[in-house]
Amino acid sequence: MSRDELIALVAAQIGRLAAQDQRLARQDAQIAELVTANEVLAAKLAKVEHLRSRNSGNSSSPPSKDGDPGRTPPKGKPGGEDTPKRAKGKQRGSRGTNLAWTEDPDDQLGRFPQGRCECGQDLAGAHDLGVVDRYQQHEIPQVSAKVTQYDQHAVRCGCGKVHTATRPEGARDGIVG
Repeated sequence: MSRDELIALVAAQIGRLAAQDQRLARQDAQIAELVTANEVLAAKLAKVEHLRSRNSGNSSSPPSKDGDPGRTPPKGKPGGEDTPKRAKGKQRGSRGTNLAWTEDPDDQLGRFPQGRCECGQDLAGAHDLGVVDRYQQHEIPQVSAKVTQYDQHAVRCGCGKVHTATRPEGARDGIVG
């Protein structure tokens, strides 16, 4: 081969290498885009799988959502299937609890029937036959804040000196404490 032919061959190979480098650079850019898209999709898939795995046993979702397609059912309670089921509420044989009857209530009110009898007479004037039923209601009084205003006076002694009252013990600085 002559020198000119060798130069032409090298120039052609350089051209092919440049085109190949451009193609590889485009492929590298596409690969980087695909890797980023894959990471985004993997994060979305993880979130969807997490949401689909939630049920009333491991989240705050209601039991009515447990049967939705794709949801994992909640795990069974400890003890397995051979454990006998108990009835809800107070179990048979256990002691009951209630508020105790007090013989000395804070307040006692008599309740009488009101209105008119079928005969037309007013029940307010009817003869009292006595107590036939009793009921005690326990009420917790509402808590409210008690506001006390302290007016601190100043006085002048006969000698001319002025004295001012001190604040009560525990009072803070300012007008409201």
